[in-house]
Amino acid sequence: MTSQREIAQPAGAPIVSVRNACCVLGGRRVLDDVNLDVDRGQVVVLIGPSGAGKTTLLRSLNHLEELQSGEVFIAGQSIAHSSGGRKIGKTELARRRREIGFVFQHFNLFPHMTVLENVWNAPVRVLGQPKEEAREDAKALLARVGLRDKAESRPSQLSGGQQQRVAIARALAMRPKVMLFDEPTSALDVEMVGEVLEVMRELAREQMTMVVVTHEMRFARDVADRIIVMDAGRIIEDAPPAELFASPKNERTKAFLSTIH
Repeated sequence: MTSQREIAQPAGAPIVSVRNACCVLGGRRVLDDVNLDVDRGQVVVLIGPSGAGKTTLLRSLNHLEELQSGEVFIAGQSIAHSSGGRKIGKTELARRRREIGFVFQHFNLFPHMTVLENVWNAPVRVLGQPKEEAREDAKALLARVGLRDKAESRPSQLSGGQQQRVAIARALAMRPKVMLFDEPTSALDVEMVGEVLEVMRELAREQMTMVVVTHEMRFARDVADRIIVMDAGRIIEDAPPAELFASPKNERTKAFLSTIH
């Protein structure tokens, strides 16, 4: 029998499922009964005004924010609970998080390591991958993000856009089922934004499942399969980009879009 903490995973089932998610931070309800499914290979972009709950929702997907009620499932398995409903320990949580790549606003690279070491370190240390195999995989990933020639550089020798591309390669090195991006270009100079978005476009073409918080509306329009609009901790609209931008149904969506166009 399937537990209440599991979702059976038939073919075509969502890779991410959020059920009745509620989160309170600082006495304020920042997620208010949120439900969301993301299919395998989809790119889902979260937009909305500051304080809408976008980043909190994203962080709840790998339990960086703890829900007061509700549940998050990745590939049918709760991110936070055992099949019996008990909270899992740190070791098991770390194991489940391995399947979820997270790219933050700031790059958080190890400054004392080379670019190559930053990418292969976690697969060796966490996954137990043989070092030489991990190094070869890391070189391939750096080539994939256009940085193979920077393998022996230190992060301090790279531009912000290059550092963010290394961060993406590092997340991909763990072979995640889902990639989460929290405003990945917000800390970059304008001329560096495009190089990071192009890597993300390529991941989308390769059908990597992605959930992205961003204010880059052109990227959202061109790459997203669905755009989720949030306001006051709730999802107020969920539609394909062409439909959402052409004829938003919610008045709050219309007001938000008018401020960014």
